[in-house]
Amino acid sequence: MILIQSATQFERAAARLQKERMRIARHEPGFYRVENTSKGRTYHVRVERHDGLTFGTCTCEAGTPSRRNSQPLVCKHLCAVVIYLRAIREMRRRAH
Repeated sequence: MILIQSATQFERAAARLQKERMRIARHEPGFYRVENTSKGRTYHVRVERHDGLTFGTCTCEAGTPSRRNSQPLVCKHLCAVVIYLRAIREMRRRAH
């Protein structure tokens, strides 16, 4: 799991995200399907809150590395979901 602490974690992922198109669909609360329409691949992202902290996981290689001593990284799929959630939260805030 990746602890989401600040926007600086997403700088490199956001740069990669701008090069490709993503489509996000919500399956259940906190669980999203992210389709990379440029490459035709689908990944699953989960965003959870525990003890006031936000964590994220992704099924891509960066989000769940298969190498033994590798740490999960903030990937473009997790970045896309966080941007999506922040946009929805801002729209709801402005509607009230």
